Amino acid sequence: MSLLQNLKNDAYKGKLMSIITFFFISFLILDFVVSIFLRNGLEKYYGLDSEAEIALIGHSHLMLGIDKVKMEDELGINIAKYTSEGVNVSNRQLMIEHLLNKNNKIETIIYGVDAWTFTGQGLSENSHVLFYPFLNDSNINNFVKNSVSGIDYWSRKIIKSSRYNEGLIASSLRGYFSNWGNLKFGEVDTGRLTKSISLGEYRKIENNKENIDILIKTIEELQKKEINIILLYIPTIDIINQVEHQKFKENLAIFRSIDKNNNNVEFVNFLEPFSHQYDLFFDPIHLNQKGQNKVTNELIKLYNTNNLKYD
Repeated sequence: MSLLQNLKNDAYKGKLMSIITFFFISFLILDFVVSIFLRNGLEKYYGLDSEAEIALIGHSHLMLGIDKVKMEDELGINIAKYTSEGVNVSNRQLMIEHLLNKNNKIETIIYGVDAWTFTGQGLSENSHVLFYPFLNDSNINNFVKNSVSGIDYWSRKIIKSSRYNEGLIASSLRGYFSNWGNLKFGEVDTGRLTKSISLGEYRKIENNKENIDILIKTIEELQKKEINIILLYIPTIDIINQVEHQKFKENLAIFRSIDKNNNNVEFVNFLEPFSHQYDLFFDPIHLNQKGQNKVTNELIKLYNTNNLKYD
């Protein structure tokens, strides 16, 4: 009986191990398939899988400010829109490297700037989450590894589908449906904004030298590749622009200086007249659909008239 019982136990253990192995392998396969599907959608959304000649690089300010599809239709060229909420100048440097590793057709980078470009605080402290899906890129892998704990890094390295949060999944699906539309409806509440400012509840301007140096280094790297750069100021509402007016002017002076000292850089400032047209804004820094349409038309006009110094 003891021998028979042992044989039964061995058979049970063997069957149990087979079941566990089957489910483990099935999980890994499903995880791999889901991650590939989501990553392909993201690459479509960001334009990483395209042969774009122009690329938009920035955070939500630029994302909501320019209609990529309208520009493509009007100019007859492919455009990559590699934009995401909360990315700072360091993140954008990595995004540009990532994009150029995937696409050697880029001729112009349209780089979104504003009065807070060089401010250290106020953007997302978790912007590294944007890069989780692209851990196969060595530069991104090193960046993420140095930004998160070992547990966070290895869990996402092994379980690939865990690299995607709700926002990334939504962007991936938008990539498959070719949907880059501005979904911000409504207009800014200027009364509420004025009250918030009076209470000191606004983002301060800080021209951090380290961040300025990062942008200059990014420009130098693009110069070596003979890629032109447009530093594009999408309008921000005049109410917020005037709060720290002297710092605001100093910031614009930095962009003008970079333009003056670099033949392949153009500072394009759309503050006037749009910063005074409140019906174009969803909030103090983001345009609504109407605002996006107007600013996109101005950028298209700039291209169509060849009114750029490096044309």
